[in-house]
Amino acid sequence: MRVRPTLVAVVAATSVLTACTTQVAGVATPAGGVRMDATDADLVVELVEDGDETDRIARNALADVLDYWDQTFPQLYGGEFGEVEGGFWSIDPDETDDDELPRSACFDDDVDELAENALYCPTDDRIVYDRAWLADLSEEYGPFLVAEVMAHEMAHAVQDAAGLDDPSIVSETQAECFAGAWTRWVVEGNSRHFAVRPAELDDYLLGYLYFGDPPGSDPEDPSAHGSLFDQLSAFQEGYADGPQACAAFDEDRVYTLEPFDPDDERRGDDLDYDDALDFADRLLAAFWRQAVTTGFPGDPPLEGVSALPDVEEGEPSGSACTGEGPEVDLAYCRADDTVRFDGPGLLEAAHGEVGDFAVVALLGLPYAMAVRARLGLPTDGEQAVDSAVCATGWMAREFLDGEVAGAGAGFSPGDVDEAAVALLRYGEGDSVLPGSDSTGFELVDSFRQGFLDGSCGL
Repeated sequence: MRVRPTLVAVVAATSVLTACTTQVAGVATPAGGVRMDATDADLVVELVEDGDETDRIARNALADVLDYWDQTFPQLYGGEFGEVEGGFWSIDPDETDDDELPRSACFDDDVDELAENALYCPTDDRIVYDRAWLADLSEEYGPFLVAEVMAHEMAHAVQDAAGLDDPSIVSETQAECFAGAWTRWVVEGNSRHFAVRPAELDDYLLGYLYFGDPPGSDPEDPSAHGSLFDQLSAFQEGYADGPQACAAFDEDRVYTLEPFDPDDERRGDDLDYDDALDFADRLLAAFWRQAVTTGFPGDPPLEGVSALPDVEEGEPSGSACTGEGPEVDLAYCRADDTVRFDGPGLLEAAHGEVGDFAVVALLGLPYAMAVRARLGLPTDGEQAVDSAVCATGWMAREFLDGEVAGAGAGFSPGDVDEAAVALLRYGEGDSVLPGSDSTGFELVDSFRQGFLDGSCGL
């Protein structure tokens, strides 16, 4: 972000802050995420290693994804999905010999070309994955990542069978959306082999740190996959709205991935912690002031007037805010009408580990609670949390679009990604959102809905 002159801001707001989120409900599932292992009679994976855990997870997932598409493909595209004729292949570059691989137009008989990858080859109608690479990612992001990669690659087989030919960013985010729709089907207990516990989804979503395109990438690149937020929100859209929503993906979808143009005066550089803190205060004030005076495109101004809360550093313990309760890292303190934060305990760490916009997103949560208090609305409970997170997503969208007058800085590539990651890493638990039982997945879904739909029902 590039800092611009400070503008004094006053917020006016009245009406109800409401939003909706996707609840991650499921059925009881066995430990380890497996109901009954698929066998060769269910699905053959070539070149598997006996006893390999990654191959076991991949086969279970593939068998269930095939079941899902046998049911779903006729509903979306008509006809039958059929088979993946080239089959499924597991390789390990350190163990698989070149002559064990099938001849293919997708690689030159060299196993090293397949290292650290999973792919669907349309010319062969074949899925190939590097089990050693997936095992490493599974250790960091959880075993569900292996299953989701299988669901993603199978979605490309579905696109091929349906005759779809979209730009890469559309194809890749649509495949992630289909993976999300399959995940919901599994969570609801419909699969024979694989099972997903809702709590596993939080670790998986952090995997987009690995899979999302680097900030500033060109969305028109022939291999573009989308930003972390593009991929993450596509998965959640499929989970929330089903495969029909995924089938509607096209180039008009909202994408946050944009090529970085250093000459664009709206763009800015990353801010150090102190500047990020100052900027967060200015942006939040400017956003809410505009929300109630002129509004934003598609969102008319809100009614009523109220002054902004002060933002103060200091451990916002219950004794400081209400005279009772435990210490927290963020809070709206009704007693003195301030938004308080613990710098060393939260925001400095979030800035260092995630980025400058993590500071904005986290401070946006108690700020929105302050607005709710002015409206006479509850500031505790899941509805209040959902509302605050949704409104933070709305603020991020208007800032990204350059619609917040007097924001004081320009956005930089990856700002929206940083907001989502901050919610995943820090949003759960009472220290940031006291009294909330929402998972990181649910918090990011509320942020997504605010980002995509605007004012969260205000």
